[in-house]
Amino acid sequence: MNAEDHSDEEILRVVNNVDKELLLGGMDIKLRYWEVPRVAMQRLGHVPYAGEPAILQRIEAAFNSIYRKEDIAIGGHIGVFMYRDIFARIAVPALVFGEVAINPFEYVKLTPVQLGIIQTEPEEMEKFLDQFADVWDIQYCGHGLKLQYREIELVKRYIGLARLHLHAAAAIVTGGYDYRGAVQSSLLANELSLKACVAAHEVCEKCIKRFGHDTGKLLKFIKVRWPTFDSERAGRVLQANPNYVLNRYSEIQPSRREVGTIVMGAQYVVSEAIRLLSEDNFRSNVNWTRIRVYPE
Repeated sequence: MNAEDHSDEEILRVVNNVDKELLLGGMDIKLRYWEVPRVAMQRLGHVPYAGEPAILQRIEAAFNSIYRKEDIAIGGHIGVFMYRDIFARIAVPALVFGEVAINPFEYVKLTPVQLGIIQTEPEEMEKFLDQFADVWDIQYCGHGLKLQYREIELVKRYIGLARLHLHAAAAIVTGGYDYRGAVQSSLLANELSLKACVAAHEVCEKCIKRFGHDTGKLLKFIKVRWPTFDSERAGRVLQANPNYVLNRYSEIQPSRREVGTIVMGAQYVVSEAIRLLSEDNFRSNVNWTRIRVYPE
């Protein structure tokens, strides 16, 4: 049987039916993206084989026609870089295979003119590279925990939630929404990443809850047990933040640039916490981020 033996209407009908069946079975769209073509190919009487036969290309095209591009995109972590007073999105891919040359400027949404200007401003360049390395490690280090931490459920949970809240903060400020909505997410991300480090010392959840939202106490705990952690820099970042509980009910909220600083500060804190728990990290493997300049 050849690919030409099937009309576009037949292929779309089969793909649509398979997609609905898998959806009703509880399968997420990200998984259906891979599974629907395989099942549809069998329904149409074709045996899967190496390569990408014409029938598979037509099946994939039919599936892609049902959904928007963003519906089926498999994204990684997004972060933010505040250039002057605009929020530029840093988009890190979900997967990178093998050894690849990474150009940080390919992952940030700035205009060609803005990119050109930044490269003539050493301070902005260094700030961007620091933030890029932080966002990259937030995406990848969390999946490469050291062996002794991999089986600690609280560590994985807190890291996952810290990434989730930080992702939300970046989405808010780079999506054109009310930037003030990013403050609470950033503050929570800080807290959760530090709690992950506390949990790494096999502290129970009940004991961790006693820290409340006091990042100062969390930082003191970490400082004693991890002398290599830059607690002074992290402390300056955390002390400059608004109080989590008071901010939640306050009519007065940080300004646009203050919010950008809060989000980028959280990116730093979360990335450093995750690096403590990970086997390897991007920042230590590249020579252009050896000396950190941001945050001060």
